[in-house]
Amino acid sequence: MTETFSIGEAMATPGRVIRRHPLAVFVWGFVMMAYSLGGAALMFGTLANLPLGEGAEPPPEMLGQMIAFQGVSMLLNVGQMLLAVVIWAATMRATLMIGRLDRYFFMRIGIDELRLAVVALALFLGPYIVVFLLVLFWGGLSALLFLTNYLDPKPLLETVEGLLAVVLTITLIAAVAVAMARLSLIAPATIMLKRFAFVEGWTLGKRRTLPLLGLLVCAWMVYLVVYFVLAFVVIVALFASGVLADITAQSPPATLGELFPSPPVLATVAGLMLVPGGFVYGAVMTLLSAPFASACRQLLDGPSGAVFAAATSPTATSAGDAADTMV
Repeated sequence: MTETFSIGEAMATPGRVIRRHPLAVFVWGFVMMAYSLGGAALMFGTLANLPLGEGAEPPPEMLGQMIAFQGVSMLLNVGQMLLAVVIWAATMRATLMIGRLDRYFFMRIGIDELRLAVVALALFLGPYIVVFLLVLFWGGLSALLFLTNYLDPKPLLETVEGLLAVVLTITLIAAVAVAMARLSLIAPATIMLKRFAFVEGWTLGKRRTLPLLGLLVCAWMVYLVVYFVLAFVVIVALFASGVLADITAQSPPATLGELFPSPPVLATVAGLMLVPGGFVYGAVMTLLSAPFASACRQLLDGPSGAVFAAATSPTATSAGDAADTMV
């Protein structure tokens, strides 16, 4: 394996993917936005007759609709997570195949996506358990300090409790960031090697925690800049499109459905979210995924490149693709 990887090369990779595969980037974001908009329309349409205002009570027949709303909402969330895994795999696949054409925009539903879903679940549960244990520890320590101070009031204990809260909060944030960096190569290694790569991904990150943390910080800094710029653009667009004026011009709504803007304004907003918004969403997903796929590729192209070449040779790739069901 190489000693390290180039953060600059990794951060430049999303731009290359976007330039070489703009249509694929648009399709990724469009699919996600269309799914989200469709789900929102379905859910809010179900409750359009929900009465609003002080003292308003839903009619008895709406109880069943609200229970169904909860069930549909859970199913839609699961579907969105599965779709996110498919697109996550597509962004990494495109990163590894820059310049190559793919009729399905690198999206598949197959064994690679199944493995990635398992990896994503494991990577989510691990930090979640750590955070839960730290919060539990902090809760127990806070209760102990409170009880001690209650039995024998000492102003110093309040100061100590405040300082501990700050220290533990910083420790929690740092621990999550380091864990995300340390585990960030498992998912791309799983896609590249076409097998569960928990060991390989963990090994690749060994003694490279700081560079990976630096890559994570760089990716998130760029993401935050894009986020705030987009938030400003969206606010300006809402004013310019008349959505806010349309809502404020309405009389106090009697039902949830009356909160929606007029159909022409709603269609304009949906069009903006699906077309330019779809491309931006796809670009953001590429930004958050491609740098780590690039870093993993750089590391696997080192002395252990024989393993990578064997796993991604034309024969292995064709066999893996043939096992996939294209979308």
